[in-house]
Amino acid sequence: MNSKYDSGMGHNRAHLFGSHVEHFQTTLNEKNWEWSYLVRKCRNLELEESYDLYMRRLRIGYLSIFIFIELLVTFTHALLLLTSSDLTYSYIDMGSYVITGLLIWLILSVNFHSELISKHGYLIYASSWMAVSIMVLMDIGLNIYHATTNNDILNPIYDAYTLYAIYMFMPIPYILQPFILGTAVTICYIINYSFVITSKEENRMHSILNEAIYLSSVNCLGIFFRLMRDIALRTTFLDRRQYVEENLLLRYARDQERTLLLSILPAQIADRLQEDVRNRIERSKQQHKQRADFDQCVSNNSQALKRWRQPDRGTLFIEPHKDVTVLYADVVNYTYLTTTLDVKKLVEALHDLFVRFDIASEEYNVMRIKFLGDCYYCVAGLASPNEDHAKCCVDLGLRMIKDIRDVREKRHLNIDMRIGVHSGDVLSGVIGAAKWQFDIWSKDVDIANRLEATGATGRVHVSQQTLRLLDGEYFFEDGTEKAREDPVLQKHDIRSFLIKSLRL
Repeated sequence: MNSKYDSGMGHNRAHLFGSHVEHFQTTLNEKNWEWSYLVRKCRNLELEESYDLYMRRLRIGYLSIFIFIELLVTFTHALLLLTSSDLTYSYIDMGSYVITGLLIWLILSVNFHSELISKHGYLIYASSWMAVSIMVLMDIGLNIYHATTNNDILNPIYDAYTLYAIYMFMPIPYILQPFILGTAVTICYIINYSFVITSKEENRMHSILNEAIYLSSVNCLGIFFRLMRDIALRTTFLDRRQYVEENLLLRYARDQERTLLLSILPAQIADRLQEDVRNRIERSKQQHKQRADFDQCVSNNSQALKRWRQPDRGTLFIEPHKDVTVLYADVVNYTYLTTTLDVKKLVEALHDLFVRFDIASEEYNVMRIKFLGDCYYCVAGLASPNEDHAKCCVDLGLRMIKDIRDVREKRHLNIDMRIGVHSGDVLSGVIGAAKWQFDIWSKDVDIANRLEATGATGRVHVSQQTLRLLDGEYFFEDGTEKAREDPVLQKHDIRSFLIKSLRL
């Protein structure tokens, strides 16, 4: 006994461990951090255009940060120049920095007009190139000015800053366009360095090579930043899209579940059942968290999963309903058909018939309870209060007789309908544990059943209680002789009638 138990426990552990290993291997095999895979996935899902719109909004945010940094750096640098001992050249530098910062602000501000950018996409590239060109011209121009006026050789100040701004803040999309702009800026600074900075140095080529390596490294860092940012943003975008899609699917599934539940149960019982199921699931989760021992958790796992579906023994989902009408319908000659007709044809005929009945039930606001073989019974006024519940059931009965005759002519079958209708009070609810069953109970349900059994073929057999609720809208005649002799109907003093037709 113990060996069997240990082997079972070992099998459970191996299965659980194997599932974790399989999930881990699946995670390792996924290429969700490869840039080419993410781009291909966006294109396959036809999300590239949505991703571009998403990135456009983000780039506007980055651009706002850059404009703030640019103005802050520009005015801070201009104020620092006031501390210089020689203010003659400082005023020129200050004016250049301030004017450059304002120009960059004005040029890049065109990107904040989304409607204009959406119509003229080239403005993104034009404004970025112009802003970067002004930054480079200001930086190199001041170096040339100082070298020619006072023979003061200065290193460029904003070379790395300009390159980082291209890759991090400029609203140029993708990677190729920033790389082209960064390469152009790098060439400009190398030319400036070779003609101005190293003009008086002996080891000129060595200095130019060092500067080229430095600026190339900055470009490589910028490309790496762009690539990593695009990977992170594409991953976030796809995850967010998947989350939204799953959330919508979950809502749709819940709506479908609710619709399906309400097609079977009244809203009051459905609400109580759903609330009870939620409470049992929460209790099951809390109990599961409190189990510290792994073996106990595995051994009780299947039992815990079953327990949430089982209602508490002391809980009954029963609702009383007053003033409802019950309809019982039975297919006449069904037993003979089961012995003479092919099973497939019989099932197809019943399916065709009951589908028509379900459609008619919805039209007349009558709730179908169930069908057992050839028996179909339903109730009006149960799911929602309805003053015309008796009329709805009688109209449905007349419609069912018409439908079964249509099926009889269509499929050449010798079948007809016998229908019993009675009004009164019922109890409705759900019974069972693992498999729930909704049903109705009361003496009035039994009376409706007896009215059907003692009725006439092709007629709607109603009780006096139902007829009283019809307000004289139908022609009728006395019920059948079998009904007058039925012990159940005699016991409850039920007088029956046969509906002939609706008064026009």
